[in-house]
Amino acid sequence: MTFKTLRDLLKLPKKDMCMCMVVSEQEGAEIWINGEKTALQTPRLVAIPKNEDVRIEVRLTGHEPHWALVKSAHNLSYYYCNLARIPLRLVRDEIDYCATV
Repeated sequence: MTFKTLRDLLKLPKKDMCMCMVVSEQEGAEIWINGEKTALQTPRLVAIPKNEDVRIEVRLTGHEPHWALVKSAHNLSYYYCNLARIPLRLVRDEIDYCATV
């Protein structure tokens, strides 16, 4: 079977779409598109509508989420981020009196 375009190979909708390479310094981060979780993880090519604002969010456990609005008129765009680590707080000699046994 032969394919004329990348869109045919990836079975993308006929709507004018472009590909965006989403990369984070920490591989394996979840990719969210317009507030919806996808099954994709970084690094990954994702299809987004051309000339429309798309909110891309990257999340990884133990790190602050990172997001940006991406708008591209090109066939291929690139989004890179470095997720900030959430600092650990050591707790010593503290008792939670609200807990019940």
